[in-house]
Amino acid sequence: AARRNRRMPKHSSLDEDEGAVGLLGLPRGSEQNDSIRAREMTATVGERRRYRRSERFPWKEWGLSLLLTIAGIAFLPIGLYELLGRGDVRRGTPFLCISPFVLLPGIYHLVIIIRAYLGHSGFHYHQVVRRR
Repeated sequence: AARRNRRMPKHSSLDEDEGAVGLLGLPRGSEQNDSIRAREMTATVGERRRYRRSERFPWKEWGLSLLLTIAGIAFLPIGLYELLGRGDVRRGTPFLCISPFVLLPGIYHLVIIIRAYLGHSGFHYHQVVRRR
C-alpha cells in the first residue's frame, strides 16, 4: 500500500484573514509587525532591555506594589501570632483575611515590572495598571 504524502497547505484560512491583528496591534503580516517581532526574537537580553527602556519606568506603580507586598508579608505573621500565640480570634482574623488581598496584587505587579525590566518577551510596562 502506497502512503500518501500528507502536507499541510502553505496558507491556512487563518493567514488569509485581512482583518487579523498581530500581538502588537498591527495588521498580521505587515512589514512593521514582522520587523519588530524579528528584532525581539533575535535580540540578546541586553539589547531587549535597551529596547524596553524606551518605555517610561513606572516608579509610582513599582513603589505601590512594593508597599503592598511588604504589608501583605507583615500582616500574615501578625495575624498568625494573634490567632495562635495569644489565642485571640477577634484580633487575628482580620489580619489573616486582609493579607492575601494585599499580598497577591503586590507580588503580581512586582513580577510584571521586574520581568519587563529584564526584557523578557511578552512583558511590558503598559501591563501594569496606571492611574494618572
